[in-house]
Amino acid sequence: MSRVADLLFPPVCAGCGELTKIENFFGGKPDALCADCRRAWDEAKKEICGICRRPVATCNCLTEEMERARFSAFCKLVYYVPKNRDHVQNRAIYRIKDHADAPITDFLARELCEPIRAALRERKTAAGTPDARGDVFLVYLPRSRRAALEKGTDQARELAKALSEQLGLPLLPVIARRFGHGKAQKTLSPVERRRNANAAFRFRACADVKGKCALVVDDIVTGGASMSAAAKLLRRAGVRELIAVAVASDESNRMPPVGQPTLRTEFDRLGRTH
Repeated sequence: MSRVADLLFPPVCAGCGELTKIENFFGGKPDALCADCRRAWDEAKKEICGICRRPVATCNCLTEEMERARFSAFCKLVYYVPKNRDHVQNRAIYRIKDHADAPITDFLARELCEPIRAALRERKTAAGTPDARGDVFLVYLPRSRRAALEKGTDQARELAKALSEQLGLPLLPVIARRFGHGKAQKTLSPVERRRNANAAFRFRACADVKGKCALVVDDIVTGGASMSAAAKLLRRAGVRELIAVAVASDESNRMPPVGQPTLRTEFDRLGRTH
C-alpha cells in the first residue's frame, strides 16, 4: 500500500522540495534528501565546534543550562542557523516540525544513531563494565497540545520512536506537558524560557527509571532550558545519568559564552518585529 501511495504522492526532498527517487520500488524506502541536499547536509555535519574543535556531529559539548543540569553529553548533528532558511539543516527541521514526514524522521534518526552509540561506548568505558546499555532508555520532550494539533505531529515523539526502533532501546514517555502551558520558547528571553520550561513539564510515573540513564530527545536545542527542566524531573525520579539528543544545536552554542546575550528572543535574531 505504501508503494501505491508513493506513486500517487511522490516523495519529495525535505531540503529543496524536488522529487526524490526510490532505489528499490518494491522493497526500498524513498530518499529523504536529493543528492545535492545530501551533500550540503554532510558538509553541515562537518562544521567545527569552537569549543572542542571537533566536527559538530562528533561533538558532545553542552550548553551552560545543560552543564548546570549535569548532562554528561549532548549528541547532535548540525547547527541551526536562525537567520537563513536556505540552509538544508534548517529545512529538515522545519519539515519535521510542520509535517508528519516519516522518511526525513527515519533519516534523522539513522544519522543520530552513531553519535548516540559513541556516547554510550564512552559511558561503558567510564563505567568499566562489559555492557552498560541495559539500563538506558529514551524519553522525549513533548510538544504543546496546541502545536501538535495544529501541525498534526509531535516531532520529538516521532524522532524518539524512530530512535527506539533503530537502537533497540525502550521508549518511556515519563515526561508530559502540563495543560495550558503551550507558550512557544522561541518568543521568550533566556530567563523567560527557563521559567516557562519549568512550568510546562511534569513527570508521569508510568515506569521505574531509578538508577537508569536517560537519552532525552528533542528536535533542536537553543539554550537548553527545556532539557534542563526535564532533567530536574528525571533526577527527582532517580535517573542516574542524562544524555541530551537533538538534531540540531543553535549556532549560538558553537562558541564559548562571552557576557550576556545581545538579543532577547529568536524572533529578534530572525529580524522580526512582531
